[in-house]
Amino acid sequence: MLAVTDAPKIPQSTHDFPEMTFRSTDFNHTDVNYDDPVVISVQLGDLIVRKVPLDPGSSTDVLFFTTFEKMKLSNNILQPYHGDLVGFSGERVPVLGRPFLNRFAAIVSTVHLCVKFPVQDNLVATIHGDLHEARQCYNTSLKPIKRSNIAQVNSIQPDQPRLTEIDPRADFEDRPMPNEDLTKVLLTEDPMKFTFVGTSTNTEEREALVTFLRENADLFAWTPADMPGIHPSVITHKLAINSGARPISQRKRNLGIEKRLACLAEVKKLIAANFIREIRFTTWLANVVMVKKSNGKWRMCVDFTDLNKACPKDAYPLPCIDNLVDNSCGFGSLSFMDAYSGYNQILMHPSDQEKTAFITEYGNHCYNVMPFGLKNAGATYQRLMNKVFQNQIGRNIEVYVDDMVAKTMVGKSHINDLTEIFAQI
Repeated sequence: MLAVTDAPKIPQSTHDFPEMTFRSTDFNHTDVNYDDPVVISVQLGDLIVRKVPLDPGSSTDVLFFTTFEKMKLSNNILQPYHGDLVGFSGERVPVLGRPFLNRFAAIVSTVHLCVKFPVQDNLVATIHGDLHEARQCYNTSLKPIKRSNIAQVNSIQPDQPRLTEIDPRADFEDRPMPNEDLTKVLLTEDPMKFTFVGTSTNTEEREALVTFLRENADLFAWTPADMPGIHPSVITHKLAINSGARPISQRKRNLGIEKRLACLAEVKKLIAANFIREIRFTTWLANVVMVKKSNGKWRMCVDFTDLNKACPKDAYPLPCIDNLVDNSCGFGSLSFMDAYSGYNQILMHPSDQEKTAFITEYGNHCYNVMPFGLKNAGATYQRLMNKVFQNQIGRNIEVYVDDMVAKTMVGKSHINDLTEIFAQI
């Protein structure tokens, strides 16, 4: 990053600026103002720079280097800058912030979508924002970011944990058992990547189904690297903490040696999966709870009791289980899919990630993804599933949070229904 050098700042005496007021005559647009930003065009010599927002909340002025080059200025006035400079949502935009506005004594009115500043002879100049450019910038920001094929930061090495190892629900919840025998089917050459097919299907149907599943083996997630994640423009999990709630930092609980070592191992797995990150300054802080599984291993959970009490209940309706069971009866073929890994594909809202902080013997960490145990995590996931399968639910699939049942009527092709469902994934 480069910064333009400036002369040392000398305290300036207070100037007598002309009175600047905003009246109804300053409205220069007929469209409704949907909290649009003030975006103007700036002429720099012979160069016109468009789509420049006036942001009183920005502590600096931002200029793209390509724009600097077009201004044909000398590179000698540039010097390296090693600080971090990003927008509140990670965006990169040219911005005229408080330094520019203060230098010209400019006042921005987002209601009137204009800016006023004093000029010679105690006159006041008015520049109106370009509403069309502002809407165009906003619409562009909503477009999903194209993902490259380069390996992401959260890629998992062969010796890293599988999803079943970092699923906090494993071994704690009873799983429904089929009433028929199952045949184990390998989906790839890796013996750890398999599924089960019922033996009641005839040989021809079973062979066709196995071939279909192997062709779509890439849709199944075995490690965190297999999950690209849900883009934040689709959905994120937001806490919406009550404004009157005071942050609670729980006092650290001491763990025994065995639990402490198990906690360290779990934290390493979550960091390797990019599910959590270390954090230094916290407001909300929760303890971890180590629970021993039936196989003798430890599972780490986070005590979000205080945080959950401060959050209102998301009243998003969950499906009635009795109706789901009735809607699945009488069909010729059923495929049961457990999508619990999808929880970790939903990102926490950036403003709420640090509120999920928890304390361990080796530091404090917070979640980048939606963790289990939060009050409204199920409602958020159901909302996502309803959005993804809005054209299939009730027809060839039933969904209850992370449990899905693909169904096909007697005499119809189950593979055709699975093809349609997999296409949505």
